[in-house]
Amino acid sequence: MNARILLPFLMGQRRDGLRRVLDIAAHPWEVIAPEPLHETRIDDAQLRLHHMGHLYASLATRVSALARSGHRPVSLAGDCVSSLGMLAGLQQAGRSPERVLWLDAHGDFHTWATSQTQYIGGMPLAMFVGRVDASPDPRNQAVRDCLAQIGVQAYPEAQIVLADARDLDPGEREALLASGIQRVSMDQVLARLQARERLYVHWDTDVIDDRSRLPALKYHVQQGPNAADMLALFKLLGHHDLVAVSVSAWHAEQDVDDRTARSCLELLEALIGA
Repeated sequence: MNARILLPFLMGQRRDGLRRVLDIAAHPWEVIAPEPLHETRIDDAQLRLHHMGHLYASLATRVSALARSGHRPVSLAGDCVSSLGMLAGLQQAGRSPERVLWLDAHGDFHTWATSQTQYIGGMPLAMFVGRVDASPDPRNQAVRDCLAQIGVQAYPEAQIVLADARDLDPGEREALLASGIQRVSMDQVLARLQARERLYVHWDTDVIDDRSRLPALKYHVQQGPNAADMLALFKLLGHHDLVAVSVSAWHAEQDVDDRTARSCLELLEALIGA
């Protein structure tokens, strides 16, 4: 049975617009919103990491309980760092996936040393596999503290399939090539998966390129799969042993008619089944 979890935050900052999911979704969602986390803007990167550590530690605790009770955790949050809480919860429950499918228009494989923007949102997959720069920069310690707070253990690179990551930055591209991560095109995804292996899918909605149906996606990148392509893939992935699914959401503040939200929720239901 699916257990849907909503975290209305982006990089540790409150985003109440995501709560509109509660009004339009066909199924109930449990909200995780720890009381101390109320700020809507946090400029300091280390403070953001501290807030995310607190938030996604709460997610890990809930995911662990759900997985132990036989539920499939499905989370929706404003950023890909939420994947760390999902993974930690599965690990704590003894349900660590045998394969991770990471669907994203970007690589998310930066560290502070390679990132030109210094945006934490470009680092989640690197954090997922435990990549942290060794330099004494205090921001590196903040990343380590965040990972420790969440309680997540580094996931093996060779067990990750990354699709399609069509928008990579210098430094990030080289890091991915030197890693054990399997980067594939969307049409190669199914060939890299085994039906019986425990699969965790992380879906950043910006992997889609379909402005007519999803006009409010963040960080839009052209020449990607459209909504129909994703629907076809999700229907096939639904036959795999999905132990968990996490979703990095759209730009709720720009989604004034909820068109993007409704389209994403429809695609999600095709993946996890009603």
